[in-house]
Formats: sequence, structure tokens, C-alpha cells
Amino acid sequence: MGDVEGGMAMAAEAVGMVQVLGYPAALAVSDTLVKAAQVTLVSCEGIGAGYWTVVIRGEVADVNAAVRAARSLSGHEVISHQIIARPDGNLEQVLPIVVPQQPAEDFLL
Repeated sequence: MGDVEGGMAMAAEAVGMVQVLGYPAALAVSDTLVKAAQVTLVSCEGIGAGYWTVVIRGEVADVNAAVRAARSLSGHEVISHQIIARPDGNLEQVLPIVVPQQPAEDFLL
């Protein structure tokens, strides 16, 4: 796997995206995703009007299991979801679907 500016390329790994309404739902879904299967949380971003998109990476079966678990989470409606089994490398250069190389503590103020 080669490096992509700002992060590590993961073209062999699936990407899963889950969209929810509200930050509490995004937090609950993020927690469910990473606990349900062996996946990496890539991002949790507010996209406007109260909607949040949570992005994960991992093996196809793990991403499928994690998204399935998030969809069954009661009390937090999943607005939409998408799984891409083998995203093209060009997507990784344009979209925020790559795990940052920077450790999390570097993001603290």
C-alpha cells in the first residue's frame, strides 16, 4: 500500500459510510461500528443541517457486520448508508476516507 497525502492508502480495504441525524446519534453509531467488528473509525463529520456522516475502513465482512449493527441500533435512525468493497485509489485522493497518519493527540488544542 502506498502513501496518500495526509494519510495512509488502504485501497484493499472496504469503506463504510453511515449518515445519521444529530451528534448524539453519530456518537452512538460510531461506538457501535467499532465495537461490532474489526474496523477503523476514519472520520465523524457534521455535514450540515444536523446531519453527520461516520466513515469506517476494514475488511469487507467486518465493514458489512459493523454497518449492519449500526442500522439495528434502536433509537438512532440511520438516514442512509453505503459500503464500497474496493474503493478506487482516486477516491482516496479526493474524499476523506483515509485514516490520518497523525496520532489523535496531535489534534488536541
